[in-house]
Amino acid sequence: MTVLVAYVPSPEGREALAQGITEAVLRTSDLLIVNVGRGHHGLEPAEMQDIEDQLRAAGRELAIESSILADPGDAVTQIAQDRNVDMIVVGLRHRSMVGKLILGSTVQRILLDATCPVLAVRPDRLN
Repeated sequence: MTVLVAYVPSPEGREALAQGITEAVLRTSDLLIVNVGRGHHGLEPAEMQDIEDQLRAAGRELAIESSILADPGDAVTQIAQDRNVDMIVVGLRHRSMVGKLILGSTVQRILLDATCPVLAVRPDRLN
């Protein structure tokens, strides 16, 4: 069993990662991080070590994968299908109605195209 996290270095991506770790531990699943951001895709070494420590303590494995597909939504759904994942975790960000209309939504594409459950999370707005 595998939980896939669509990661981008942002508050939304970090929230998706935190929830993905929680889901992997609860489901006794491995964690697959798919880097979908533009530009710098990597996790910082300290952040990577923290994730590995959390998963190792829970007896879980970590894998990181990138895609050559230009569209992040396509990349996530394609990797999820190829790896037969049990759940996708994605981070949401606030967008205006016009922003949604003009730019579309990667998360919306993942929600519509995924063949497994999708957990959409957003950072706590109170912090």
